[in-house]
Amino acid sequence: MSRQQNPSTKSRIASWNDTWSLAVVFGLASIPWTYGFVAGLQIPLWPSFIASGTFYAAGTTLDGLVRGYASNLAGIVYAAATLAIVNTYFDGGAIALSIAVGVFMFLASLHEFVPVLSFTPGGFFGYATMFSVYAADATAIGIAGLPGETLAAIVSMFIGAVIGLTTDEVSSFFGE
Repeated sequence: MSRQQNPSTKSRIASWNDTWSLAVVFGLASIPWTYGFVAGLQIPLWPSFIASGTFYAAGTTLDGLVRGYASNLAGIVYAAATLAIVNTYFDGGAIALSIAVGVFMFLASLHEFVPVLSFTPGGFFGYATMFSVYAADATAIGIAGLPGETLAAIVSMFIGAVIGLTTDEVSSFFGE
């Protein structure tokens, strides 16, 4: 069975609009963005894309930047605390890790009650990102271990959030 597109969808695809504008700006921005991380910065690239996506999901504008990044940052801090506690006091044990994750996910789930952290998914994105940076042993600026990994996640996600805001602002000049 073939799928028919809604006529209004066809007209949006065929005409210049905010979606096309953002696609072009974001696509073009991704070239130097990726190159800068891969060839110059000594921090991982993927957290910046996650933070940029968080910015758009949090509602764009400066408010989206603040709520999205603050939530990402809280998640990073929670994950770094989880790893520090479990590795320092419990020798990285699976039971201790599971309990610590549960405690911090409980806290992250309450972010809705704190206005600056109220984009709750951002906390989960930051938490998961920190775990991936840790697993990849991706550090920042030559700082080793958990401090370097935490710094790498914080800086990369901040850059990504700012790029999100910038691409949104630039694309608004070229949109509908």
